[in-house]
Amino acid sequence: MSNQELFISGYLDKIATKFNINKDDAFEVFSIAAVLETTFEDIYNNVIIKGSQDGGIDGIYFLEQGDYYVMHVFQCKNSPSLKQNAIDKFRSDYDDIFINGNRVQKPNIEDLKPKIDEYKQLSASGYIIEYKLYFLYNGLNNDATKSGNIQNFDSYHKEGHFEIWDSKNLYQKISSLIKSQNRRENIKYSFTPVNSNIALSDNQALYSFSIQNIRAANFRISAIDLCQLIEVEKQANATYDFLFSDNIRGFLGLRVRANKKMQLTLNNSEEAIYFPFLNNGITIICDKLTLPNSPQNGEYVIPAFNPVIVNGLQTTRVIYEQYQKQPSSIENIFVNVRLYESDDSDLVDKITDATNTQTPINFRDKVSNKDFNTYTKELFELDNIAYITKRGEAFSNQLSREMNDTVNSDTVLKFWYACYFEKPEMAKNSIARVLEEIYDATNTESPLSKLFSGDKHSVIYLQLLRTYKIYKKVQQQKYLYKKDEQFVVHADELLSYGVYKILEQNLAAIEDDLKLNSAYDEAFKVIKNTIETDIKRHTKAGKAFSFSSYFKRPKCRDDYNLKANIIESECLIEELIKK
Repeated sequence: MSNQELFISGYLDKIATKFNINKDDAFEVFSIAAVLETTFEDIYNNVIIKGSQDGGIDGIYFLEQGDYYVMHVFQCKNSPSLKQNAIDKFRSDYDDIFINGNRVQKPNIEDLKPKIDEYKQLSASGYIIEYKLYFLYNGLNNDATKSGNIQNFDSYHKEGHFEIWDSKNLYQKISSLIKSQNRRENIKYSFTPVNSNIALSDNQALYSFSIQNIRAANFRISAIDLCQLIEVEKQANATYDFLFSDNIRGFLGLRVRANKKMQLTLNNSEEAIYFPFLNNGITIICDKLTLPNSPQNGEYVIPAFNPVIVNGLQTTRVIYEQYQKQPSSIENIFVNVRLYESDDSDLVDKITDATNTQTPINFRDKVSNKDFNTYTKELFELDNIAYITKRGEAFSNQLSREMNDTVNSDTVLKFWYACYFEKPEMAKNSIARVLEEIYDATNTESPLSKLFSGDKHSVIYLQLLRTYKIYKKVQQQKYLYKKDEQFVVHADELLSYGVYKILEQNLAAIEDDLKLNSAYDEAFKVIKNTIETDIKRHTKAGKAFSFSSYFKRPKCRDDYNLKANIIESECLIEELIKK
């Protein structure tokens, strides 16, 4: 048995034991966690479609991208064979249910209904939903004993739309995630600015200046030069994640309007020559740069140590996608670059925020390095809980690998927002908005800064730990009630809020499982009663009721507060600082 097979088999054994599931279900959890770069708990609690009536779909994850969503849809097979009929069935099942609105009245979809409800609610709210299908299997595309594997892969695999991942892909992804948690290997890359084609007597390849201890160089490079930077990074670190580590957005793909338009420009030779005029360029920060006093052999060369692209990820990735397909297609395309030398992390943050004019999405990565998260991680580890702050860290964190309790930092922050900040509907609506507000709270101007500034004496750390314990209880109880009460699948945030409000005057009771169970039961009854009342109102008015929609509106909190006789505080933040 190869190391790859031992690695995957070992994980499947541990996952099966932890969640009390069989190996096939464990492969679903394992493989989807690798693709989405998150914890097994997150996949098991929020992505996997549990039960036999899943409509032929194993998992669905809605990724918020500001004004639209990407729906990641999974089919997983713990099998060495890649079979055409299984692929065709998966594609057909997805089309029948989500594209065609289940006009064929497909049976056995009861367990899939919460995801269908979420899809309908997002659509009704005016969001565009892009989709991406994944077929994950525990075999090898190049298995000589199964010739159909490579044939079906070649016939069906289409990156960014319908992706087929074999066990080698999964193993390589996890290996790169583990490596990305380690220290970045130093890289040195020499940029070659393109000379002016106007002032021929003067190279005019760049202009440079300094402000205090910050040095800057601005110049134009070929798109090939930019792609070679990525190649150097990948060769040194097996991933290009470090190159974009300070960027506030992840890659949004080629289906996003702006990126699609950029790709069309690159493919149009008549427009591509104007690329430096049509694009804002790239902003790069490095540890050290060396400015030449004069050109060498007619060219300037600028060595840079450990460059990081803080703005221009979309541009860089679109160009690199084109480069990978056909390097010659970008030979006559040029990009403007702003290169800064600085080791001031605060300045890096300011430059990153100032140069990213789009709505920031990936605040999880921005929040992950803040001091309050460092202290929170330490407190959780003292309680044997792996607190995961970075994508993919779950595969390298020792507590997580030993299958101790594991949770994503953004999950804890989201439920803190629902409980302590008393906004369960906002927490359910948009994790991006929650993380943006918390990121802003790390600055002194925010009223929440006394909690999130990183002061080691802040009360936020205990609040986050108690939030996690409420969240964990809600997840545990969900599986006891979901068959009898449909609402419980949608109500995590409001249930957590309800439990918190019941125990608010004695938060230490969260540590007492009996009192925590009692608070859950009380919150459950209140929500069940308000839901039944609202369903009757909808039925009487001849209107359809949506669980997903209900729990995303302030009405759900207002109904709960009215039924539970809760009066919201007028001085919430002042009270939070004292808790």
